[in-house]
Amino acid sequence: MVDKIIQGKTRTRRQFCSFYTESDPILTYMIKNLDIRDGDIILEPCAGDGDFIEKIIASTENSYKIDALDFNPVAVEKLRQRFHTGFVSVRHADTLLDPTLDLFANCNGYYTKIIGNPPYGAWQDYDKRNLLKKIYGGYVRETYSLFIKRCIDLLKKDGILVFIVPDTFLALHLHKETREKILKDTIIKEILLIPSSFFPKVNFGYSNLCIITLQKNGIIKDNKIKIISVLDDISNLYEIAKRNLSVASSFEEIDQKEVIKSLDMAFLIGGDQKIRNFVNEPDVRLGDIADCVTGFYSGDNKKFLAVTDCDIKNAKHYTIIDKSLIEDKYLQQPKIIEGLNDEKKYIPILKGGNGCFTKETEWYILWDSKTVVFYRSDQKARFQNSQFYFKEGIGVPMVRGNHLHAFLLEKRLFDQSIVGIFPKDNKYFNYILAFLNSEVCSKMMKAINHTANNSANYLKKLPLIISDNIITEIDDIMNYYFITRDKNSTLERINTFFNGLYKV
Repeated sequence: MVDKIIQGKTRTRRQFCSFYTESDPILTYMIKNLDIRDGDIILEPCAGDGDFIEKIIASTENSYKIDALDFNPVAVEKLRQRFHTGFVSVRHADTLLDPTLDLFANCNGYYTKIIGNPPYGAWQDYDKRNLLKKIYGGYVRETYSLFIKRCIDLLKKDGILVFIVPDTFLALHLHKETREKILKDTIIKEILLIPSSFFPKVNFGYSNLCIITLQKNGIIKDNKIKIISVLDDISNLYEIAKRNLSVASSFEEIDQKEVIKSLDMAFLIGGDQKIRNFVNEPDVRLGDIADCVTGFYSGDNKKFLAVTDCDIKNAKHYTIIDKSLIEDKYLQQPKIIEGLNDEKKYIPILKGGNGCFTKETEWYILWDSKTVVFYRSDQKARFQNSQFYFKEGIGVPMVRGNHLHAFLLEKRLFDQSIVGIFPKDNKYFNYILAFLNSEVCSKMMKAINHTANNSANYLKKLPLIISDNIITEIDDIMNYYFITRDKNSTLERINTFFNGLYKV
């Protein structure tokens, strides 16, 4: 049977999303943290090719039992061929829906230890997705978080879980329910942060990986969560496993109670204690003084977007149009939101990519009235937040680089790769534009969400120190920029001002 292609991957690849754990430093660290004892009943809920099991057998002489489950029948057959010992039981099962595991979960757990590398982003058909949502609630499209919830319930009291997963659950809105369960039902013993490139055959663009070690229940009151990062050499995990933290890139202990009380129960691992205090206890947030919204999407950019120059970055395979087709005076059209009605068919649109204070127009979009009707009705298109189209605002790229940057929208349409920020009072305009380009803002944003995502919901959380005197000083700095267009000097003045104000 031909394997169906789903989101650029075969159905099999999307369904199982298995990234097997072939790294010995990772295996060594995880099994050391599992702390296997005589009599342990160990679960490997997504056993794959059995690397965890093999390492457990090779590294400990304790007496224990292992249940190895996998949803992929091919993997199950290979596991049965690989492990013939009586203390390893291999079973074909869907860990998230298996009825035997339901019984264990409903009886306050069964396993004393759980170790695994759950699937990341495994594809589910819509019927199964709806079923998982009824059972687990919250966000079900990212399967690793469901495995965390499920396996916490499968642990006995004082049982230990060690998982390697993407680090997105530490901050993203979609994983708030997962964070709440982890924080309230377990003691978080340790979180080890590593680049995804450390993991064989994996390199995520949107996040890195973490290895989380949890203990079921216990006294959360005084628990300090160890946050360790190893960024430069994977072999340092051998030393970390021996508790030699001197080789770590960074090490910090955070009170678990503090995380429970933090904004959205996020770990805010991208900042220090002072930054976390700013984020959690601000007088004003950006969302209080400005609307932060996601932009437009055509549904098929290759069809509707165009450029006038083939040398524009990422413009390969896009239409190249004659400038005579562009309506430069689109703002003079009384009903531009409904589209153009003359021979000119295109208007400017801003796409993602950095710009500091200002951003040139490089892209254009088909905007005749007939096509606008299509945008409004097509299921793939997103004619969202249209009340902000063609308004003066500030744009921030959805994907963050090393530093946050912001630019004037100048009443151009902006697409969904940009967050549009629209001050509720014009007196805040220069302040917001300056702050979003400051070093301080980048530090705050990294704490709020350490991944590369700058979505509107995270930008709204930015803590602001603001007063009439501050606004006046920033107005002077930004007026200097608009007169001189000296970006570097303006950034230097902005950073000096906000560094002195925040002192972080």
